Amino acid sequence: MKIAPAALLYVIAGVVSGAPSASPVLSAVSDTARFSWEVPQGSLGTGSSFYTVGPAGVTVFAVTAAGASVVFGSYRGRLENQGDIAARNVTFTLSNIQTSDAGTYTCRGGGATIVIQNCGQKLVVLGKPTTPVRPVSTTPVYNQQVTLTCSSTSTTVPADHGLTLTYIWQRDRTDITVTSPGSPYTFRVSSRDSHSYRCRARESQGLESEWSQGYNMEPQYGPYQISLTPSISSYTVTEHQALPSITCSAICRPGCTYRWFHNGTAFSSGAVLQGQADRSKTGSYRCQPSNTHGSGDSVTVSVDVQYPATVIMFTVNSLSGTLAVNESDPVTLRCQVDSNPRSVIRLLNGTEELTRADNSMTAEYRLASADCRQRGNYSCTATNNIGAPVSQRVELLVKCSPRLDETAVKQLKYASRLGGNVNVSVSVLAYPLPTFTWSRTTSTSQDLTGSSIPVSAISVTARLHLTNLQQQDFGDYSLTVNNGESSSVTYTVSIVSEGPPDVPTQFRDLDNATTSSVWLSWLPGFNGGHPQTFLLEHLKFATRTWTVYKTYADTGKMMVVEVTGLTPGDIHIFRLHARNDYVDSNRYVFVETRTAGDPPNQQKLESPSSHAGVIAGSTVGGMLLTMLLEGIILIVLYRTGYRPRIGHILKETALRKSTRNPETVEMDNIGYSSLDQINVPAQHSNVKESEKQPYSQLTIYENTKADAAAGTSTYEGMTETPPVTYESIRASPYQNTGANSQGSDHDNK
Repeated sequence: MKIAPAALLYVIAGVVSGAPSASPVLSAVSDTARFSWEVPQGSLGTGSSFYTVGPAGVTVFAVTAAGASVVFGSYRGRLENQGDIAARNVTFTLSNIQTSDAGTYTCRGGGATIVIQNCGQKLVVLGKPTTPVRPVSTTPVYNQQVTLTCSSTSTTVPADHGLTLTYIWQRDRTDITVTSPGSPYTFRVSSRDSHSYRCRARESQGLESEWSQGYNMEPQYGPYQISLTPSISSYTVTEHQALPSITCSAICRPGCTYRWFHNGTAFSSGAVLQGQADRSKTGSYRCQPSNTHGSGDSVTVSVDVQYPATVIMFTVNSLSGTLAVNESDPVTLRCQVDSNPRSVIRLLNGTEELTRADNSMTAEYRLASADCRQRGNYSCTATNNIGAPVSQRVELLVKCSPRLDETAVKQLKYASRLGGNVNVSVSVLAYPLPTFTWSRTTSTSQDLTGSSIPVSAISVTARLHLTNLQQQDFGDYSLTVNNGESSSVTYTVSIVSEGPPDVPTQFRDLDNATTSSVWLSWLPGFNGGHPQTFLLEHLKFATRTWTVYKTYADTGKMMVVEVTGLTPGDIHIFRLHARNDYVDSNRYVFVETRTAGDPPNQQKLESPSSHAGVIAGSTVGGMLLTMLLEGIILIVLYRTGYRPRIGHILKETALRKSTRNPETVEMDNIGYSSLDQINVPAQHSNVKESEKQPYSQLTIYENTKADAAAGTSTYEGMTETPPVTYESIRASPYQNTGANSQGSDHDNK
């Protein structure tokens, strides 16, 4: 592009006639600098353009009257013009700044000879000041003045940058606050200690130099910081051995001489205590350093002739080495130590400390009943800080018959589809390690050889891989475990088709209700091979409908939930239903409970007779409600063909004291249309269509309480449910086996 000189504005650095009009721009090497100034009013004619010229008189860039810019020379690729010629604004950025870019940038307009006064800006390229030389000082003397000096040179360009150097001081690498930041630094020596001083230069608005080398200042004074090495107050040495080698030292300028005193009497000279140890040498020792500035005494140390700990005997049931015991046998570990002084004795099972005896010669630990998991190496460790700790070991073997390993998932039921695969895994705890035999009473197409993998010295996992399951492969398999310690143990592993989840069990009230909430719990059943959820519904007596309270995901263990928003003092009936992706379970379980407090319609009356009337009325009303509900149940049972002993049922009902532990029943998931009081289906969007049908039958399957009778018992076999505490809750032995299928076609799903 050719630009007519007469139509341009030049910006030139280093030209006196184009003095800067803006504050200097400060930039470090490789950074990006931003320039901005304003062309004085009237300096540009109508339609004029301008040049920006660098420090060496080289044109940096030009801007035409139309606003177009052209970058020249080494500035190409680094300069970006952001100014506005119409507004007389000169703004641009220059990247990758170098020291050669430093200087004053000025401007010219209408031609190279037309210099615009007060139009430009200085670029200062910051440099790191030179590293100061090691500080020097006059001779330091305690409690007298001393002067330190520090010197550095600026490397910032151009030389007339106008920045000043100040100095920062550190003592032992910690900043010192000084009244004047310049050099030299004068202060009074207020410590006998040696300290290292160093300095660095800092340029105002610029960079800092590296730290100088440290100057170690050591004032002169008499004995100070007298110490003994090792710095311990007492020693124990073996009789007839050398006394402990103790070195006495002190900070002295000039240097000190040393003498040792034993029980107050001069014993030897020199900085190191030397001599042979016998019983006469027991006592206290101190060191005395001295110089022309005075003398001082060290702390005293005591020397005792002693010997290290030795484990004389470590036994298990009075025997050393290795001992095998039967499970539940008592076991006694006993360790006897000889030492002076007495020792700290620890009995360990591996790294776990069983017991500890301080300042003792013996230690004992008793296992009242040995457990299979207590097999291992037991050790007795003793130390009295003389020499290294000593240790002796015995091995305890605990024979135990096979049982399921509680630390592993106890899953004995698996689900899959026809043609799918199943990986069965059963972890067993036993010693000696057992053998496994898989068998089945009916024919199967599967190879029942199986395999086993030891997990530890007392745990092993039996595995069986079933593939391409056929109809005859579903059912129960027997796993016989034998380790020779007792009769063999057989576990039944069930392979079932994917289907609905099992009905939850142990559905009950936890007997800790508030005025607006109750706590319910239940134990999840087998999930049918698919992840399962639980639908909890609440019977609303006013509308005679079941309303969904909440849906819960299966956690694989006892579920404990709080139901809130309930009316105080009311009876509340809940039902629970399990469902999975395959199909819903075919039964509900029910529980009846009551919130704390007074019913909402109970009124406080003035006279005692009124209170009695209210209580009597409530009692009679409660009895009538109970009789009504039981009558409804008996009618439904009668219509379904069941003929219970009515008199016995009423008798059982009369014996109940409270609804805090209600009876829990399971019912077919098909409703109860003959019960007009509670036959209206729940009105909610997430209930399946099958659930919205009227109930046509009421079947009592089983009492799910902890102390109930057999699984097919009726109301005649039910008893009051005991309260359930959180400590009594145990996890379900089953878990979803379909979340991680292992076959090529959704096996084990």
